[in-house]
Amino acid sequence: MRGLTVHVMATALGLSLLSVGGAIAVIPELYRLAVEVNGWMSPARFAELYAVSQFAPGPNAMLLALMGWEAVGGGAGGWAAGMLTLAAFVCPSSVISVLAFRSWAARIPPARQLLIRAALLPLSVALVSSSGVLITLSLGAAPVVLAVVASVALASAMTRLHPLLLMAGGAAAGAASALL
Repeated sequence: MRGLTVHVMATALGLSLLSVGGAIAVIPELYRLAVEVNGWMSPARFAELYAVSQFAPGPNAMLLALMGWEAVGGGAGGWAAGMLTLAAFVCPSSVISVLAFRSWAARIPPARQLLIRAALLPLSVALVSSSGVLITLSLGAAPVVLAVVASVALASAMTRLHPLLLMAGGAAAGAASALL
């Protein structure tokens, strides 16, 4: 179990160095590593853990703690693996961000800073969008899944509905489809 915990932590550490847009930006790679490469969980279980991490209060990086917990089989050892995995993901990128921000603020003129931010915005949006597509595909391409995803995406983009209402609507649609 110790070797597996170290492997999961090393995976999180590598992802930390790629997390330019935050934890949500590395979801596709996390999925590939956790499901396809290492077989730590099924696609459906990954989607479940992703849903829990999004529904619970806190940062998107909570998914990494859940991945560490799941990979080692849960239980008491799972909690330790989860916390170590989360620390391995959050700490390196946090330190790098603080050091980079200090350097950035001291060396780059404000006008150029605005240009860099504007250039990074489409990258972050694309990474977040790819995460949504990946999670949708991992749930299967059933018409109900696609309809719920499309409806929630449109409602989110076109209204000011609270995200919890959208989640509740999606959950209700999923429950209703399971009864049919």
